[in-house]
Amino acid sequence: MRILPFSAWLLVLGLSLGTAQAQITDRPYVEERYSRRVSIVRVTLSEQYTIVDMQYGQPGRATLFNPFGLSNYTIQIDPKSRLYRPGDTSRRYRFIKAEGIPVTPEKKSVLPGEVVNFRLYYERLDPGIEVFDLYEGRNADIDLREENYEFWNFYGIHIKNPRSPRSEPRVPPSSPPKKSIPKEEPKEDVPIQRPPLQEPPLLDKVPEDVTITAPEIVGLMGTVYDAKTRKPIPAQLQYVDQGDSMRVGTSSGKYRLGLNGSGRYSVGAAAKGYLSTSMVVSPADSAGKNPLTYDFYLTPLAEGASITLEKIYFATSEYELLPESFDELNALVGMLRENPSMKIRIEGHTDNLGDFDKNVELSRNRANAVRDYLIKKGIDAQRLEAKGYGPTRPVGKGNSEAERQKNRRVEFVVTQI
Repeated sequence: MRILPFSAWLLVLGLSLGTAQAQITDRPYVEERYSRRVSIVRVTLSEQYTIVDMQYGQPGRATLFNPFGLSNYTIQIDPKSRLYRPGDTSRRYRFIKAEGIPVTPEKKSVLPGEVVNFRLYYERLDPGIEVFDLYEGRNADIDLREENYEFWNFYGIHIKNPRSPRSEPRVPPSSPPKKSIPKEEPKEDVPIQRPPLQEPPLLDKVPEDVTITAPEIVGLMGTVYDAKTRKPIPAQLQYVDQGDSMRVGTSSGKYRLGLNGSGRYSVGAAAKGYLSTSMVVSPADSAGKNPLTYDFYLTPLAEGASITLEKIYFATSEYELLPESFDELNALVGMLRENPSMKIRIEGHTDNLGDFDKNVELSRNRANAVRDYLIKKGIDAQRLEAKGYGPTRPVGKGNSEAERQKNRRVEFVVTQI
């Protein structure tokens, strides 16, 4: 029997303790992922890092295309990727390093059928965060399909990370946040050379005359309902925060988001088998209310279902879309992409003031403007029909300005599921 020296036993004991302290989740449940080509194999929470083991490709699954073995994809990880607690962007857990995959702008070519295993390191999630999102980049405005370009975003990753009763906050509230720099383990037989003391980079140094204040976070809460049964339904909520497209899933229909108090947000709600909808919220205009409340009512998808696009705006007597309309239209684009067999008819309506024929023409032009926008966003023109009805189909019966405003609207009707 070989007897290990005392130092070796200490090393084995140290490794055992380190392993015991790590929280490991194999094949974590993921509520939603953007790409089916890549999956999360394991999440390990060490003392210093959140380590995500991932796999590109599927073992044993042959590729049906490119029979000559030509490379079809390149893979890399964007160093701007980060981790979030769902619905809370006030704290970002930064990317540290990668193993087995190049970091942008470097790329790795992948042959058809090839499987690549790789590992990503991020800042350590705080204890108690047992669901998180991995966000690499925004896919909505990227149209590089000829290059098979996509960001790998994962939403609702469930892990084991219980809150320790003895754990203290990682950063004291009274002190400014400091940038944590991971320590690399020294390699064997390589002398460690310590660099001379230097001033930290400018972005890491807080000037003495500057006071760091955390942004005010305003809560937005509510429930997503079936518009017909008035019962809560599972849904996905999506909004853009500081350029990042965020998604939050709810299985009960109830949701709660944390929004920057000085921001303006378009929050959309979507559910499988339902027409999606959105609303715009500006916490700064909420007269100090915290939290804010808003309930979504989603209409079930069915042929003949009609929904008014509440936030479509045109200049008076014009048919050019105003920028304030884009949030609503982008939500419609997303719904059409999620339901590729669905066809719709876009209907324009006006009030009864002015010349009848000119109103019909104006309503037709406005419906076509919406159709053209959807086509520019990649929706097949064969799925879209546009009609203008002028003042012939009013929903408001009175002659007051409020009733006339109801009649000036754009709707769409589902013609095929």
